[in-house]
Amino acid sequence: MRQDRSIVWPRRPNGMRRRASAARELTKGAVSRPAGWMLRLLVLVAVAVPSLIVTSPGYVAFAEKLPDPKQVTSAQAEDTLIYASDGTTLLADLHPPGYQHYYEPLSEIGTLLPAAVISIEDRNFYQEPGVDPQAIVRATVVDWRAQSSVEGASTITQQLVKLRLVGNKPSLDRKIREALLSFEIERRYTKTEILEMYMNSVFFGNTSWGTKAASQIYFHKKTKDLDLAQASMLAGIIKGPTLYSPILNWTSAKNRQRDVLQAMLRDEKITATEAAQAFAEDISPPSHMFLPVNQIVAPDFVRYTTALLASQFGPEKAYSGGLRVVTTLNARLQGLAQDSVSGNIARLAYRNVSQGALVALDPTSGAIVSMVGSANPNANGGQYNLAVWPPRNPGSSMKIFTYTAAIASGKYSMTTPIADSPFSYSEPGWTQAYRPMNYDSKYHGTCQLQACMGNSLNIPAVKVELGVGVSSVVNMARLMGAPPYQQHAGPDGNPVFTTDDALNTYGPSLTLGGYGETPLQMATGASVLATQGILRQPYAIEYVTKNGNVAFSHQKDPGKQVLDARVAFIMEQIMSNDNNRAMIFGRNSLLTLPGRTVAVKTGTSDSFADAWTVGYTPHLVTVVWGGNPDWRQKMTKNSDSYYIAAPMWHQYMQNALDTLGIGNEWYSEPPGLVHKGSAYYLPGTR
Repeated sequence: MRQDRSIVWPRRPNGMRRRASAARELTKGAVSRPAGWMLRLLVLVAVAVPSLIVTSPGYVAFAEKLPDPKQVTSAQAEDTLIYASDGTTLLADLHPPGYQHYYEPLSEIGTLLPAAVISIEDRNFYQEPGVDPQAIVRATVVDWRAQSSVEGASTITQQLVKLRLVGNKPSLDRKIREALLSFEIERRYTKTEILEMYMNSVFFGNTSWGTKAASQIYFHKKTKDLDLAQASMLAGIIKGPTLYSPILNWTSAKNRQRDVLQAMLRDEKITATEAAQAFAEDISPPSHMFLPVNQIVAPDFVRYTTALLASQFGPEKAYSGGLRVVTTLNARLQGLAQDSVSGNIARLAYRNVSQGALVALDPTSGAIVSMVGSANPNANGGQYNLAVWPPRNPGSSMKIFTYTAAIASGKYSMTTPIADSPFSYSEPGWTQAYRPMNYDSKYHGTCQLQACMGNSLNIPAVKVELGVGVSSVVNMARLMGAPPYQQHAGPDGNPVFTTDDALNTYGPSLTLGGYGETPLQMATGASVLATQGILRQPYAIEYVTKNGNVAFSHQKDPGKQVLDARVAFIMEQIMSNDNNRAMIFGRNSLLTLPGRTVAVKTGTSDSFADAWTVGYTPHLVTVVWGGNPDWRQKMTKNSDSYYIAAPMWHQYMQNALDTLGIGNEWYSEPPGLVHKGSAYYLPGTR
C-alpha cells in the first residue's frame, strides 16, 4: 500500500518556505483499498492447509493446545490504591517496579486516543474479521527468515491475543494460533469489548500499561481530557515503546507522532489544520511530559496498612490486585500530626533528639486517625515506623496501668495516703536491693494517691505496685491491650521481644517503664480509659473493593468491657485534675488544653532516652514519643517528657480537636460510685 507522507510547509509572503519550526500542514496520502475478503481468506487457507482442516487429527491435536479464548478477559495485574478516610485523598499507589496499570472502561477513554490508535495500528478494525491474511503471510515469512520479530502488521485483535494469550515468539506455530484465536475472539466478543481490552493491555513505556496509566503518568490527565497532540503521541508509542519513547528519543517519537496524525488525516478523522496545530504543540519533557512519580502521603501509615493487606490478601494482591482501599486515616489530622512531630523535633535538635512518633485513635471505634512513624524519614531511624516498632521504655506513662490496677483492686482509692520516703525492695536470691528514686531526687512526704500519680512520683508508684502485686499490673496492661514486652537475646544475638512471659518474671521496675511498649499499644491502653472500660482493637482499614465489589469491610467493634466503668471514671478524674500535678508541673501547663478537659500522663525513661505523653478526651486519644532510634544515644540532661513530648502532644491535640469541631466534653458519672467532697470511691473503699 502506497502512502504519500509529504509535509507541506506554509510559504512566507515573499514566496519562500517557512523554517522547520513553523506549524506544518499534513496532507492526505493516497490510500490503496484493501483486497477483497475472499482473497484474504483464500491466502489464510493456503497457509493453514492441511493442518487446519477441522476434521483432521492434526487440527484436533493442534486445537487442544490452544489457550482458552475466555482467558482473554482474565484480570490483569492492576495497581492497588490506598485512600484516606474521605475516600478521595490518595495516600499511595502500590505496584511492582516498572509496572503501573489501572483498568479503564472505554467510555472513560474518550474518542481521540482510540481514534488515533485505530488509524495507526488497524484502520480496518471495524470491518475485518480479526485477521489480515496477507499481513500474516508477509510477516511470518520475514520473521522466519530473520529468526526474530521484524515485521508486524497484526490487527488489534491479534495484538490483543499476543498480549494476553500466546506471547510474541516469532514462529509459524504462534502465528497460526494467533489467527485462530483472533477469529474465535471476534466471534465471542464485540468490537467495543475487544477495543476496550486492547486499550487496557497495551504497553506505552514509562512503566505505564493501558491508557489510564499512560495518560496519568505522561500528562497528569484523565484519558478523556487528552488533546490531539497528546493522544497522537501516545498512540505512536505502541509500535515500539523504547524506539518511540518521547522520554528517551524525542526525535523518533516526534516523527512517529507525525505518522499518527497523517493516518488520522488519511482516515478523515481530523483536518489538515488540526493535524498541523497538534504537531506544532509543545508537549516536550520535562515541562509538558512527566516521568512516573509515586508520592506517598503518610508513608508510615501506608507501610502499616500495606502489611495488613499483604497478611489478608497476600503480597501479590496487595501490590497488584487492583484493590481500592479506604482507610481510617483523617488526612487533615495527619497533616497536623506530621507538622507537630517534625516541627518540634527540629526545634529541639539542640537537646540531641532526632526522632518522634505519634498515634491518635478515635476511641469510640478504634480507628487510627493519625500515625506518624518518624519526624524525618531521611534521618537516622526514619526507615522504621517508630509508632509501632520497636518497643521502647515508656517511663512513668506506664503508671496508668499501675494506678488503674490499684483502684480496681479495692485496696486503694484516689485519696489513699502514700508515703514518699526512702524505700528499698529485694526478693530472695537478689544480690542487690531495688531502690527507686524520684525524678527530682527528693522526697515529698505523704501525699494522696491522686497527687502521687499526677506529679509522677516514682517511690509511691512502686509502693502501690508492690501493694497490688506486679503480676496484677502486668495483667491490667494486658487486659487493656498494652502487654509489656520483655527483651531476650535471640539465637543470632539480635533482640527478641515477647509479651507472654510468666508473670513472676516481671520486676518492680515495670511501673517505671522497665519493660517495653509501643505508641500504638499505649494508645490502645489509654483508649480503654477513654471509653469507660471498653477495649476496641485499633484498626486501619475501613473497607476494600475489587472491581467495584466489596472484598473486605471492617465490622463495627462493639468492644469488650475489660474494666469497670467506675474505675475508668475515677482514673479520668485523677488524670484530668490540674491540681494533682501542680507541685511538679505547675498550673496551666502544656498538659492542659485551654477551655477543654483532658486526661494526661507523661513518662521519661532513665538517662533521658525516651520521652512520652499520653492523653485523651472522649473522642480522641493521642500518644507521642520522642527520642533517638538507638536508645543508647541519650538526649541532653533534663530533657524530660515535658520538654520533648508534651509540646508535640499539646499542639496536635489542640489543633485536632479544633479541626474536628469538638469543644469541651467530658464523662458522665456512672452509677454506683460514692461521693465524699470532690472525691469518688468504689463502694467499700475510702
